[in-house]
Amino acid sequence: MDFYYQREISQPDQKIHLAKAALYLARAEYPDLQPDPYLFQLREMASTLALRLPQPRYPLKVIEVINQYLFQELGYSGNTRDYYDPRNSFLNEVLTRRTGIPISLAVVYLALARLLNFPMVGIGLPGHFLVRPDFEAAGIFVDVFNEGEILFA
Repeated sequence: MDFYYQREISQPDQKIHLAKAALYLARAEYPDLQPDPYLFQLREMASTLALRLPQPRYPLKVIEVINQYLFQELGYSGNTRDYYDPRNSFLNEVLTRRTGIPISLAVVYLALARLLNFPMVGIGLPGHFLVRPDFEAAGIFVDVFNEGEILFA
């Protein structure tokens, strides 16, 4: 296992840089992978989003802005044509191809939310993965595999 991956995930949960850990994990398949260009890409995406965020930052409005940018403007989507393609699981491939499976798309979404200081968490469900704002009683869920469809409890 990659030394940097082990070091990253050995930290307390709140200190783990999810995107960095995912990129280190991708080195199992891509040994020469350098995370920095992909982390830079995420920072650039977050910078673009930051300029578009509404004030005040109501959770539903922030999610709508992220969804518009990520799924409509950049064209990220769930890979319904070839769900089991192994590339769907590697963050470097997801960022390059703009398609993935629920959990890998969630990593992109959560990484952007973190860079925007908008607390979100992943929610594992049987056979699916969603994200939601990490606010008490937010009641909003985002299905990143289905172009950011907003779901309510």
